[in-house]
Amino acid sequence: MNLDIPIRPNILGEWFREGDYGFIFAPRGHGKTWLALLIGNAISRGAGLKEWAGSNVSRRTIYLDAEMNLPDMQDRARLIGIDSEEFEWLQHERVLEAWGRPINIALIEDQEALEELLMDGDVLIIDNLSTATHGLEENNNDDFDHLKQWLLRLRRRRISVVVIHHAGRNGNMRGGSRREDMAHWILSLKDDSGDEDVKSFVTQFVKCRNCSTKSAPPLRWTISTQNGQLTLDCAKHSGSEAMLELIRQGVRSANELARELDVTAGCVSKWAKRLMDCNPPLIAKQGRDYVLTEVGMDA
Repeated sequence: MNLDIPIRPNILGEWFREGDYGFIFAPRGHGKTWLALLIGNAISRGAGLKEWAGSNVSRRTIYLDAEMNLPDMQDRARLIGIDSEEFEWLQHERVLEAWGRPINIALIEDQEALEELLMDGDVLIIDNLSTATHGLEENNNDDFDHLKQWLLRLRRRRISVVVIHHAGRNGNMRGGSRREDMAHWILSLKDDSGDEDVKSFVTQFVKCRNCSTKSAPPLRWTISTQNGQLTLDCAKHSGSEAMLELIRQGVRSANELARELDVTAGCVSKWAKRLMDCNPPLIAKQGRDYVLTEVGMDA
């Protein structure tokens, strides 16, 4: 109790600290890689990313791309403007050329190779878990132990690990739940696009050890890549959709919802009425609490 333990420094916003292990997950095509690249670019510069404040300290960031074609990834990097000397690529096609096989972080020899490459305090972004691991049963919690010990070794060196992963048909992260236990944060991403030329998605923390939901609220991101130029917009995601997400996470009373959304109880009541008046209704009143209907669970 009396030990003088230093606070781990923030890397991005209040939600991401040095030595963290976190997930970004979504269904295919919802924008996971876009967000991961934007986060990596900001960290490598020590810059902020819209609502998330930067650390003002550039940090070496290793981006392990285990899925995309090299030309496609290069196009995205150019659009974002990734040119920091602290941002380094580990691209699966280049690894295949050099090693004669793809990288597999489930193998001890590949884990050791990455440990040699990484320096204390670095950030490693793995995009994504399914394509960067081979030979592991995704739904088998015991299989995750092959990775857990490696991740713990990285944590002891203050190396932060961001894992990109797919959502299952139920909307949750695919695979066994044990991998979530040691995560500092888990960020959900849902597509909200309505225009072919504009990519929009909403981010929402389903787990965050480092700060409160108020300090890391839901955000709506819009990425436009018209005429070879990238335009990025971001705003706090409020309203009935944000409230529905909180109810999914177990926040049910009007007072708790008002506190988390930073609005009045009257505003919560108005949004609740909107959700209950949907055809079919997405939520229902149960005593003093709001609960999801079957339709709301799947929405």
